[in-house]
Amino acid sequence: MSIQPIDLQVLFARLNQIGREQVAHRNMMIQAQAVAANEIAERSEEEGRRVSDVNTEAEGPEKVSDEGERSATSQEEREEEQSAEQDASKEVLRDPDLGQNVDISG
Repeated sequence: MSIQPIDLQVLFARLNQIGREQVAHRNMMIQAQAVAANEIAERSEEEGRRVSDVNTEAEGPEKVSDEGERSATSQEEREEEQSAEQDASKEVLRDPDLGQNVDISG
């Protein structure tokens, strides 16, 4: 099946129109990407200027339960007692006369 001369005339006449449609389609994709990029930039700029709301009722990992608070305080108390015992043991073994006199004669 060959192309008739009348079909060629129609195709050549529509060639400019088809070319414009292809360019418009290609530009439409680029324009859609540019619009989306502008929207994202505007949203991020607006979020940077705006103060975000804090939901105080939501429970999250930062919330500490009472049980954890009690165990943390008791653990801190234990650590303080151990450090006080270590300090006391250091004072018992320390001689106040040592290190006070320096012999520079050689």
